[in-house]
Amino acid sequence: MRINFAIMIYYSVGFILISKDIMDYKIIRQLRKEHNWTQDQVAEMLWVSRVTYNLIENWRTSRDPYIDQFQDIFDVSFSALECTNIQKEKSVDVNIYEKSKELILYIISKTSQLPNVWKTVLYKMLYFCEFDWFEETWERFTWMDFIKLPKWPAPQGFDFMINKMFKDNEIIPVNARFMWYTQQRYLINRRLENVFIVGEKQKFVDSIIDRFKEMNASEISEYSHWDIPWKVTSDMNVIDINLVNSRMYPYSVKARKMALDQDLNQLTNNPAFSFLLDEEDLYEDVI
Repeated sequence: MRINFAIMIYYSVGFILISKDIMDYKIIRQLRKEHNWTQDQVAEMLWVSRVTYNLIENWRTSRDPYIDQFQDIFDVSFSALECTNIQKEKSVDVNIYEKSKELILYIISKTSQLPNVWKTVLYKMLYFCEFDWFEETWERFTWMDFIKLPKWPAPQGFDFMINKMFKDNEIIPVNARFMWYTQQRYLINRRLENVFIVGEKQKFVDSIIDRFKEMNASEISEYSHWDIPWKVTSDMNVIDINLVNSRMYPYSVKARKMALDQDLNQLTNNPAFSFLLDEEDLYEDVI
């Protein structure tokens, strides 16, 4: 009886584990269909054959080695891959959409030729635009909210906005190869009209782009993980923008400016720098 009971437990647990795997693979199929992708397209993103991907999606082999890639491809957390009810993107307020759209299009126009700037890097540029601007001016840039995903901050409603821009023929989503990754990138499909991103805002956004354009996705992810607002927020929750008050160098805008002022003071008080300054003044007098 004890042996039979143990066998029953063994098979019961095995059934539960198999059922859980079935649930997971159904989620992957659901996510793929929501993105309107074929199995061939997702297989290419994973760098596997379509036959191998078919085995993964239909729970005939483990998806565990690909979990990080699935999170990147579908922009979901590990917990979402274990959930049978995936919430679809909600619509975005019209005013927030218009401002966010102009910011997204502007950043794309400035970075579309850079090989390392793709969807998740765009996420982080948008995050630092919103949070740095608020810290500096105490005003919201676009009023976009950001969710803390396990690997990075993500703008709430991003897929909704991107899909609307695509339907309105304003952007073209493309998949591009970069090293061993398949990237989700975007190209602008209309003339850019800078109505919202002008003046000081344009200079500010340009500074954010310059700050991160040389970083790849991993580097900028690692950088964002130490930003206090992201760090102290629980996974899958909205990041409170008021947490910028707790920022420290190099994330705090004010701290960076103070450090820059200190560096400039040290240079101006350096005799060698004073000599160069005198030479420059002398040169201007000669001219």
